[in-house]
Parts: sequence; C-alpha cells; structure tokens
Amino acid sequence: MKADKRLEKLEVDFEVVSHEPAKKCSETAKRRGVDTSQIVKSLIIESEGEKFHVCLPGDRELSEGKFGSEYRMVPPEEAENITGFEPGTVHPFSSDLRHFVDERVFEHENVSHTVGSPEKGVITAVEEFRQALEKSNFDFEVSDIVVSTQEDINEIMNLGLGESEAKFVVENGFRNTFKNLKCNFDSSRILDLLKAFDRNNASVQLGEEILERAENQTHLQKLVEEVVKTGELLDKDEEGDLEEVISQVLSDNTDAVEDLKNGKDSTINYLLGQVMQETNGKADAGEARELIIEEV
Repeated sequence: MKADKRLEKLEVDFEVVSHEPAKKCSETAKRRGVDTSQIVKSLIIESEGEKFHVCLPGDRELSEGKFGSEYRMVPPEEAENITGFEPGTVHPFSSDLRHFVDERVFEHENVSHTVGSPEKGVITAVEEFRQALEKSNFDFEVSDIVVSTQEDINEIMNLGLGESEAKFVVENGFRNTFKNLKCNFDSSRILDLLKAFDRNNASVQLGEEILERAENQTHLQKLVEEVVKTGELLDKDEEGDLEEVISQVLSDNTDAVEDLKNGKDSTINYLLGQVMQETNGKADAGEARELIIEEV
C-alpha cells in the first residue's frame, strides 16, 4: 500500500507533493522544498538472521559501529518482495518489520518521504509522523544509528566537553542522552554515567535518577550495575545510607582513625571490615573505602 493511503488509514495529516523523479536525496529534497536532513529514507537490512526496516535522515548513512558490524543490505529483489516497492521508493510504512529510526529524524518540524513512486512524496509534521509510527503494526525503536560527523562532535563540545570526550559521547550513540541530561547536570558527571553504562555494555536507563542519587563516582558505578542487573533501582531506603554507617564506624573507632591519619594505611582494612559487619556484607567495598578516605 502506498504511503498516502496508509497514512489516511492511520488518520494522520499529511500533504502530497508531486515532482520530477530524482536519483539523489539532495535533489529530491530540493524539489519538495525541504532540507536533505528532513528526508526520511528507508533501508531493509538483515542482521543475525533477522530483517529490519531502518529509517534515516536523507543526509546520513547507517553506522556499523552503532548498529552492529554484522548487518547486510537485503538484495533489491528480496526487499521488493518484503515491501512491494522498488529500490528508492520504499517508504517507512511499507513493511511490518521491526523498525529502527534515527533520532535525528525527529529534530525537524516537518519530515518528508516517498509515497512509493519516484515522482511523489508526502510532507508531514514530525509529531504526525511519530503518531503514524505508534499506530502502525510494527515495533519501532528510536536511537542514534548513523555515522557521526564533526558537526555532531562540535555540538557536544559546545556543551562543556573536550574533543576526545565529545567524540566518545557521539560515536557511542549517547549524543541525545547527553543533551537531555545536560539540562540538569554537570557535563563531567554525565560523562561518568555514560562511561559506566558503556563499560557494562548496556543502554542508558534511569540516567537522571542515577545522577540525582549518586554520592560519588563509585556509588554511581554501583547504581549502574544494579540497573543493568535488575532493570530498576532499589528504593533509597532499601539501598541504605552508607555514609551514615561509615560516620558511626569512624566515631566508634577513633584510635584507628588517628592511626590512618598518621599514615598507617593498613588501618583502613580494619575500618572497612567494621563497615561490612554493620551492613551485613551488603556494602560495596570499593565505595565504602572511598568514603572512608574522604571522611578521614
């Protein structure tokens, strides 16, 4: 079914535009009166035996590093069998495959994609496009899946990171997450969070809550590991107030504290043992050690 008919069934607003056929996205965009980045192009790909429908801005290419290095483009004939459309005329609603949509698609007021023929396209408000995706009979995921550019890196550098740090954020698909968190948190704290998730090979979840709760870098790492393992954060009361326990242990062991202040480094192991005893072994040893050093 062509896109205009599908959008009518989905009850979203759109405009059909007619133009001369074009081979390049940039030429198509010019004839529709939009920017190339507003064009939504569709690719049918296969990865680990599963086929996906990928939607990208017209000026970007799919990133192997972000999406995965094992994918391949589905041959044109096979793609046509899946979608019913020839290469270059596949529209976002032409398959019920799981969709991956690059987050940049939603950064414009309007987007445009083919109707299903080279001489016609549709233009729709981006929120209408999102509604159409939500009403469709396929699952879709919005994430950063395109090849990064220096412009992307500069954008994050302007938010308070050095070039190498900004490159890490962008090339690991954390660009939009960083931008959203930057509204409320310090750049270096956000970077710590993103690196912790990257080390655990997991997508960022509950990032804002973790940053609000984390007392230090070690605690942040612990919270990330908890989310990765269980999918959620423990209630703060359930997690326990480690700082309170440490303060009490230091207050009850003044001689050991003085020894530690005077350079007897081995004393920290005794204090750490007392903390572990008070918490029934539930405290994170690395975090507890760091807090003891900070307190002393």
